[in-house]
Amino acid sequence: MFEIGTTLRDARIRRNISLQQAEEDTKIRVKYIQAMENEDFDVLPGGTYAKGFLRTYADYLGIDFQIVLDEYNERFGTGDNFEHTIEPPRTAKPKAPHKHQNFLFVAILAVAIIAVLAYLGWGNSSSKTPPPVPSATQATTTQAAQAPVTTKTQAGTVTMPTTPTLTQADTFQSIVFKSTSQKNWVGVYKDKSLNSVIWGDTLAPGQSKTLNSSNFSSMTTVWLDVGSPHGLVIQVNGQDQKVSAPGVYQVTPNGITAGPG
Repeated sequence: MFEIGTTLRDARIRRNISLQQAEEDTKIRVKYIQAMENEDFDVLPGGTYAKGFLRTYADYLGIDFQIVLDEYNERFGTGDNFEHTIEPPRTAKPKAPHKHQNFLFVAILAVAIIAVLAYLGWGNSSSKTPPPVPSATQATTTQAAQAPVTTKTQAGTVTMPTTPTLTQADTFQSIVFKSTSQKNWVGVYKDKSLNSVIWGDTLAPGQSKTLNSSNFSSMTTVWLDVGSPHGLVIQVNGQDQKVSAPGVYQVTPNGITAGPG
C-alpha cells in the first residue's frame, strides 16, 4: 500500500531538506508539514486545503501529485476531511438603519417643532414677523457638518474649525489579500481554533483574493492564519493592514486587532 506520509518524509530526507527549510520554501507552516508526513490530516484545515497543501508539498519534493491525490481520496476523502463548500446566506438579513437616516429624522422633527413655536409666536410679540424656518436639508447639513464657529476678538475675527467625529465600522464589507513578491498561505476562519474555515489558499506572486460581505453574514470577528507575511498586502474595509510575523490574528471590521496567536 502506498504510504503518503512515508513517501513525503523519505523524499525530503533524501534531498537533505530540513523542516524549517521546507517551511521557508513552500510557505507551509512546520506543524502542517509534520501533519502530512505523519498522515495526521485532522490537523489540516479541511479536505480542500489538505489537498492544496499536499499538491504544493508534493510538487516541491518532485513527487507525482496525482498518485498522492488518488491515495488520499481513497483513504481520507470522506468524513471529517470531506471538502467544505462555502455558500452565501439564502436570505439577506435587514440592515440596521444608517446613522444619517437618524440625523435626518431628528432634523425634520426639530424643524417641525420650530415651525409650530414660530406660528404660535413663542418668544416673539404679535407685531414681529416670525423668523424664517430652516429647511430640512439645511438643518441636517448644519447638524452633520458642524460648521466652523466664528469668534470676534480685539485682534479681529477668528474662525475655529470643528473636528468631524469619526465612526467605527460595525460590519465586514470586504477583506482583500494581495501577494506581491512570493507565495503566501492565507486562511480565514470563524473561530480561533481554526476548525470552521471561510476561505484559505496559497496565493502566487501577483494573485489576489477578495472576500465580501456575503462571506461573513453577521459576523463581527474572524480569525486570520498567515503562513508568511512577506510580500502580503491586506486590506480590511478598504484600510491597509500589516502583520509582522506568521501566526493567527484576530480581525474585526476596523482592522487586525490582536495576534499572533
